[in-house]
Amino acid sequence: MPVEASDFVTAVPPPPECLPATAAIVGVKVYLVQQALGIVGHKERYDATTVAAVRAFQTAHDLEVDGVVGPLTWAALPIDEPYCIDQYVAQPTVPLEASAEQRIEAMIDYAEAQLGLPYIWGGAGPMGFDCSGLALQAVYAGGRVVPGLDTNLHVGADFRTTHVLYESDLPHVPLAQRRRGDLVFFGSPITHMAIYLGHGRILEAVRPVIRVADLPADGLSIQPMVVRPFPRPGEQPEPGSR
Repeated sequence: MPVEASDFVTAVPPPPECLPATAAIVGVKVYLVQQALGIVGHKERYDATTVAAVRAFQTAHDLEVDGVVGPLTWAALPIDEPYCIDQYVAQPTVPLEASAEQRIEAMIDYAEAQLGLPYIWGGAGPMGFDCSGLALQAVYAGGRVVPGLDTNLHVGADFRTTHVLYESDLPHVPLAQRRRGDLVFFGSPITHMAIYLGHGRILEAVRPVIRVADLPADGLSIQPMVVRPFPRPGEQPEPGSR
């Protein structure tokens, strides 16, 4: 379907609430809790070790001992970031009348500014990202949102933003027709995604850091369609992957 002006925005609202750190989420909040408690190697999973460490901390600091990091426990932990760090969303850096090329470059500029930051499973910034969290925020920087998707959903331990993006109504084109700014997906079922930079290069978030690499990604199979968040006027890519 042709791209419409209504597909773009000049501001992206934050997700509706700050989520407590529990086994229901992954991402930056869990990462910061584990860093503060000296938990190493658990890869942002709020697992039994994390719960036990939180409960021990709460006991030592006369807090309610429930194993959940809400605002009071967060404030007592040695964390400099605000409790609502997970409400961070990148804002568009282009005007509503921006061209497709300007939006693509805004998206890539945002992603390139994150190079070298740590990979954080479920991370959507600002101090670390996973593959789809980086792509989601970069698309925001280009001035587009994906209906039914926000960063609160993204941090869900059982939620897969890669699948939602690939199955969305954002325009899709065959892999052979890929160009700079397209989103490339890997694995079957999908396990990874990246931003295509052109000339066989991709920008991706992989453990341990965000990097630029060659296509394909670590030998993974590539999905037959790419997602094109910012088509040029007059293009009519397929609306969705189905």
